[in-house]
Amino acid sequence: MKDVLVKVKTVQSDENRENDTIELTAEGKFASKDGAYLIKYSDAFISGTNDPIFTTIKVASDGSVSVTRSGSYQSRFVIEKEKRCNCLYQTPYGTMTMGFYGEKIENKLNPNGGELSLWYTVDVNGSELNRNQMTITVKEV
Repeated sequence: MKDVLVKVKTVQSDENRENDTIELTAEGKFASKDGAYLIKYSDAFISGTNDPIFTTIKVASDGSVSVTRSGSYQSRFVIEKEKRCNCLYQTPYGTMTMGFYGEKIENKLNPNGGELSLWYTVDVNGSELNRNQMTITVKEV
């Protein structure tokens, strides 16, 4: 795995179409093999504490994307175009079931880095919570 700089920008739109933007830059690791990619990084921003959250993003050669978080917040969800996936989202305050529906995936990653963009909705108990556009940029350091 090579050392990289990972930039993540997520724009969330709620039911009133009001946007909230979250941006993160972290040092991470990146690997590619046979058209599949692996991105790893950690941050404390999600939890609002100094406890790191470890994130692993796997882009499969079939185009599906899985996001796994571990630490004080834990989850694993899969984004596939035009498919819905349920996941358990564990926090220090309890666990909830969330649904993720993949609308669009743009994979512009290559063995040197690049960009991955995901458009998806998140729902809780079948009610849409928000729409998201997440862009992950990977650059060698």
